Amino acid sequence: MSKSNWAADSGYFLSHLFAVTSSAFVLFAVLAVALVVPFFLFADFDDDSPLPSVRAETCRDCHTQQFEQWSGSHHALAEQVLEPGAITVRDVGPDGELQNYAAVRSIGVAPLVQYVVKFNSRWHVPQQAQDSDDGTWFDVFNDGRQPGEWGHWTGRGMNWDTMCADCHNTGVRRAWEGVRDTFDTTVREHGVACTACHDFAWDHVEDSDAPITRSNSEQCWPCHARRSQISFANPSTDFLDGYFPGLPDFTETWHVDGQIQDEDFEYTSFALSKMHTAGVTCLDCHDPHTAKLRTEGNGLCMTCHSGGGRVPAPIIDTSTHSGHAANSAGSACVDCHMSTTVYMQRHARHDHGFLVPDPQLSIETGVPNACNKCHTDRTQEWAVEIVEARPTWKGNTAIRQRARAMYAARQEQSDALQLLTSAINTETQVTWRATLLNMLKNWPNDPQAQQLRIDAVTSDHAIERAMAWPTPRLLDDPVRAVRLNAAMALPQELTDRTRASTDVRANLRINRGQPAGAMAEAQYELTHGRGLEAYRLAKRAGQWERTSPAPLHLQATAFDSIGRTAEALKIMQECCERFPEDATSWYLLGLAAAAEQDYAACKRALQTALKLQPEFPAAARNLQAIVDFENQ
Repeated sequence: MSKSNWAADSGYFLSHLFAVTSSAFVLFAVLAVALVVPFFLFADFDDDSPLPSVRAETCRDCHTQQFEQWSGSHHALAEQVLEPGAITVRDVGPDGELQNYAAVRSIGVAPLVQYVVKFNSRWHVPQQAQDSDDGTWFDVFNDGRQPGEWGHWTGRGMNWDTMCADCHNTGVRRAWEGVRDTFDTTVREHGVACTACHDFAWDHVEDSDAPITRSNSEQCWPCHARRSQISFANPSTDFLDGYFPGLPDFTETWHVDGQIQDEDFEYTSFALSKMHTAGVTCLDCHDPHTAKLRTEGNGLCMTCHSGGGRVPAPIIDTSTHSGHAANSAGSACVDCHMSTTVYMQRHARHDHGFLVPDPQLSIETGVPNACNKCHTDRTQEWAVEIVEARPTWKGNTAIRQRARAMYAARQEQSDALQLLTSAINTETQVTWRATLLNMLKNWPNDPQAQQLRIDAVTSDHAIERAMAWPTPRLLDDPVRAVRLNAAMALPQELTDRTRASTDVRANLRINRGQPAGAMAEAQYELTHGRGLEAYRLAKRAGQWERTSPAPLHLQATAFDSIGRTAEALKIMQECCERFPEDATSWYLLGLAAAAEQDYAACKRALQTALKLQPEFPAAARNLQAIVDFENQ
């Protein structure tokens, strides 16, 4: 998790709208700013549906083997209650000094264990964790985050109620009380128990013939994905009706070829892979009850790649395919196709993209490759020669095309749009098409980009429709993720007759207690003409998150919407003092100054924005408007 990542994950956008008029010209700008919503926040805090009372022990008598397999698993031990006084965590408190905190529960088993402590009447998870092997303490982040930051353990980013509880426990219900700013979270069972994956369990207990949700990959995705939750979900909920997955975009959350970069977990890279497209599921490789691999070593891959298996796959001769001697480093399939990245200082996680190592892409775009991860004393050019000289090398054409397009877009290269549209027109993998379509949002006025997104409106695949050009038709789409994405772009189209209106109102409760939630509610109030309420909520977000300028942007926007332009200008002046390197803040300061008819200050602010970010079309357009006005 990044130090301050509360507004960069969801893929939703917060629009800042300043309309400034004079008798001679109009300054008008709509700026799409990524609203960072942590992937673990979206659970329905106010859901009051009854909690089924089935616990794991209820299942033991009839499902003895499965119970025994599960009972010692990482799922079963995902969170455990501790004896009072058993563990004391010593970590830096809000005053910057080391303090002792009594742990009440442990999170995780290996390779590290974290602890839950009480802090400011809320449950938090300190950064100091224990190595499972030797018991030593260490900082899971070790990146210099400080008290007062969202990502510091004393901040909202390490709040157990919103960031940990859902995926480490079963039957979680929580409510946030705004006056005292406290959570009331209950869990039916600590750890990931039977009913975390099997729905309708009570009916099944009463009548063994009653249906029960069977394990499949969709039960894995909610907790093994970087995602936002968009509705109260249970094991029988379709993934895109309960969640929206993070995808590679303009941020550096994933590498441009889809490899994991930030703490991305497994789902997205897997969804982008050829394996997923071919029909491979989580349960082909992982036992659902032990959570362990079904077979160790290359034998697992050879289940399909030897000509047998459930999913037809190319036959691989492991004795020659790897180019490494048998049983040596590099001879395992996962060494090259599932390389690891270490997170939380101890946890080496396999990339589930199953990519072909491509050192040439490393040279061109900076993505890592498995060859040089192992052969650190060799150059990337050496690795290119070795890889491309192999008889099985096929050019990696599709991966290179999409990675080059993503890289060009991130670097704002002049040919980025051409590369993106070409990649979309030849892309056959659905999740990659959705990813590339999402990148086209930065070209809303280009006819070709617009047409590609319009075509996606009628796609058979919900993830593509979610990235389509927002049209009223999508507000009644059968899939909730599609409806909500359209609703974020078309708030003026929401009526009581659209399915999306109900989704939006329900989601206003979802992030309560976090800055992203306050920002979402503030934006909703703003679009409905309630500027003062929007300001109040945005101010609360700013109190919770002091390392981002976004709450100040929205506060100023709220004041501007009700004609209190002088106060909007004052907020933006403060914002630019606090965040002098943020081009967006200077841009908005310029617009706020223009609202007060201080055109000289407007010009200076816009020039500063362009100095900080030369490719800033909205700032350039408004600066030109000022120049044209002065020359009249």
